[in-house]
Amino acid sequence: MSAIKGTALESVVEDVNRLVAEASICRDDLAIRLSVKDLEILDSKVQGAKWYPIDSYGRLSDLLMELEGHGRSAYLVERGRRAAKRLQGTGIYSQLSADRERWGDRLGAIMASLGPAMFKDSDWSFELDSEGSASFLVRVRVSGGFPEAGRFAAQGFIDFLTKQSYQNAVVESRRVSDTELEFSAREG
Repeated sequence: MSAIKGTALESVVEDVNRLVAEASICRDDLAIRLSVKDLEILDSKVQGAKWYPIDSYGRLSDLLMELEGHGRSAYLVERGRRAAKRLQGTGIYSQLSADRERWGDRLGAIMASLGPAMFKDSDWSFELDSEGSASFLVRVRVSGGFPEAGRFAAQGFIDFLTKQSYQNAVVESRRVSDTELEFSAREG
């Protein structure tokens, strides 16, 4: 079963709990829309090193996209960018602390190692179109049922990393099949 690392889930849980505290959604509505496991996660302290069910992440993220993002996937992409920036600032993942001058050369290695560190049972590969270019393709194999919220958040994460070296890059994503995702970048 696919899972997501607590470091990637933590801000989602915090934001759903914030919406409850602000009375943007009530606990009774959450009980109707979410699973028992989702509610247990909301009521507990998320541990950064622990794995959590990816479907819980999907439902919680979808809820945030509906309530705060007005149903737009761009909201989830932006959450992914913010998550990358936040993780870079913590120093937890040394790959994100690399000197910006070297990111162009190491971008593929960073993405290929961070993807599986965030999404359990995923396999990431990176293909650079040409050296010194922002043109590349990332192929990801995931287990069936991988949520769209995870795809869009990963797109934002990859966009943030890419723009560390290539500010005009355009990063897009698509679902090839239930078990395969693609992220592509080109110079904008």
